[in-house]
Amino acid sequence: MNLDLINTFIKFVGINITLCFSYFRILNHQQYSILKNIIIFTISVALAFIESIVTPDVSSVVRITISYIVYCFILGNYSNIHFSKSLIITALSVCFSYIAYFISSLFASMLLAFAPHIDYKSPIISLLLIIIQMIIILLFFRTKRFKNGIPFFKIENTSNKKYFISSCILILNIILIFLYLGMQNPSNFSLKYFTMSFCLLLIALFAIFIEAFILYHKQKLQTQALKDYEKELSETKQKLETAINEKQKLVKSNHEFYHRQEALNKKLDDLMRQQTSLNSTEFSEEYANVLDRINSLSNEYSIKTKSLPALVETNIVEIDDMLSYMQSECDKNNIEFILKVDCNLNFILENYISKSQLETLLGDLIRNAIIAIDHSSNDYKSIMVIFGIKDEAYELCIFDSGIPFEINTLLNLGLQPASTHTNEGGTGIGFITTFETINSCNASFIINENTNSNYSKSIEIKFDNKHEYIIISDRKEKITELNQSNRKIILK
Repeated sequence: MNLDLINTFIKFVGINITLCFSYFRILNHQQYSILKNIIIFTISVALAFIESIVTPDVSSVVRITISYIVYCFILGNYSNIHFSKSLIITALSVCFSYIAYFISSLFASMLLAFAPHIDYKSPIISLLLIIIQMIIILLFFRTKRFKNGIPFFKIENTSNKKYFISSCILILNIILIFLYLGMQNPSNFSLKYFTMSFCLLLIALFAIFIEAFILYHKQKLQTQALKDYEKELSETKQKLETAINEKQKLVKSNHEFYHRQEALNKKLDDLMRQQTSLNSTEFSEEYANVLDRINSLSNEYSIKTKSLPALVETNIVEIDDMLSYMQSECDKNNIEFILKVDCNLNFILENYISKSQLETLLGDLIRNAIIAIDHSSNDYKSIMVIFGIKDEAYELCIFDSGIPFEINTLLNLGLQPASTHTNEGGTGIGFITTFETINSCNASFIINENTNSNYSKSIEIKFDNKHEYIIISDRKEKITELNQSNRKIILK
């Protein structure tokens, strides 16, 4: 019988058996079945026989690829794991099996060096290689680190980190197998087989990179969702703290006013009993006195229990202080104050406007809005300040429910002191400062009288580097008619 064929058959039996053993030890598979083990052993021997027969006529790349896929399906089905996971574990098992074979070959070479009279083609040497190979694999999986398998592959939940590690393992194993084939039979490793192998590697890499790209976007969405959840949690925590503080304030106020309320109740009871004995004048005086005390107590209670809602923080102390101050000014005038921050204020301060300019701008524009609302008969009294991005440009927008600008005021904004209420304290100087700031920032100034909401108008400072003055109004014909100085105004 051909000794080369026997040695090749023995070698493949050893490689296939250690491959199967490594596969199960990686997973720490404990559910052994004698019948299934016999079947797998039989398949391994049969595959080894087929490989040894076709080795002279079939490329090593094709042979190992087919063997690899067969084991991937068989062992995956035996272990009840999905194909993608079996693919990685089989690749790693092949790696362990060939590494053990290399090491056993080194031991055999050393043995032959000390015993040159031994025929290296003897099947006994091949059997010795199998024994050493199996001992190496057994010792490896007896180590403390790997005696219970490789924990990484026992995690069921797929993660990005796990996927990338698996991909690296697969790529390294493919490269290792190709290097083994190239070193084992360099003369048979022709350009045709190299090209085919390289194409297979590119296909695997392409599939991996496509999956990596999908995972990248999933991770990006998860990160954004996490940030949104953190923001929502922070806002909820802030609202909870505000509610707790308001509750404490309410409990304290109720405690303070309880006895005073009871005293008034006693006074009213006494007054009702004495009603028949008192004349109308005395009764009226007593009633008026009690009513004044009730009103005074009600006002005092309202003041003590009233609290302003917490504003969204911009994390810029000076801006937060200015907005808090303007909120208190709105509260004095019974005006609702709403703040929305939908962009990064630090970016605006770093690229468009200074901190002091933004403080002044906010103070002037909100103060003008308060004056406009105070002179309005509208029952809805509200100011809304928004920092956001519109049409790909950062902007500050202030809505108010006050009276509109007079046309003469619109035509002279920023050119000379112009105010709708010069006789009531308005100087118009604020808009001079506002336009100086806009000029230095090269921003656009937009007045919109068509807000399609409860707000009568809005003022937008848009940092778009266009430096335009825009008025959106139904009065554009009247504005054009009165614009005798032909000031450049874009009307919409």
